[in-house]
Amino acid sequence: MVQILPPHPALRPFVKAYWYLYVSHSNPVPRSNTPTPEQAIYFYPKSPPIALSKEGAVVQSPPDNIILGQSISRFDMMVPNNYLMFKIIFQTGGFYRLFGIPMTVFENSWVESTLVLGSPIKELREQILNAKSFEEMVKFSELFLLKKVVNYRFDQLPIDSVMQQMGKQIGGFSLDKLADKACLSGRQFERKFLERTGVTPKLFSRIIRFNQIMKMRNQNTKDSWLKIAYDCGYFDQNHLLRDFKMFTGLVPTHFDFENAIIY
Repeated sequence: MVQILPPHPALRPFVKAYWYLYVSHSNPVPRSNTPTPEQAIYFYPKSPPIALSKEGAVVQSPPDNIILGQSISRFDMMVPNNYLMFKIIFQTGGFYRLFGIPMTVFENSWVESTLVLGSPIKELREQILNAKSFEEMVKFSELFLLKKVVNYRFDQLPIDSVMQQMGKQIGGFSLDKLADKACLSGRQFERKFLERTGVTPKLFSRIIRFNQIMKMRNQNTKDSWLKIAYDCGYFDQNHLLRDFKMFTGLVPTHFDFENAIIY
């Protein structure tokens, strides 16, 4: 069961949405997360997922509260029985503006949020772990975030609007034009983009396009890979194959779409 709620109007420049996921099953199976253009704080009020190696061996379990940076590769995990996940998804660059921490710290990795954000997030963690509903989790999160908004670190700049618009477009990015819209030189644009997302503009645009093709393939299983590739702005199947191998470590025919987490 998935539930999604939008943020308070005052938080919309920083926060995209709140997600709540509950899964109950008797026979857990390995699931693959593919790169999604997203930065979030996760909470696991029951049991966190179990991280797996690419070969399926148990690696570790994350803490029950983590900051997850921009992923650039497939992440495999085992979802336990009675799995409960709550996350705060930030606008592109929203976490950086709110907390003033460069996202390069979290690129393709997670960090325990209480080690980074201190006592306030510890209190929020306790509230979420003891909350009785998704709505309560959102209420506690908004109280925490609204306090941060009063003293947020960085004003919104043209680059922040540009980054949010990137997520609504499929392929066809001209980095020179994006830098121009952001009123920055190419070098300045890349540096500020890296601070806000943890990755370069070019890599981020590839992640957006790859995420789009994964969603389209998941929703339209009868469409050919060639059609989907062209629809998402790939030049040909070899162009798509390079990205698929980079982001998943596999070729499309070996990827388990049935047990993948794609959104």
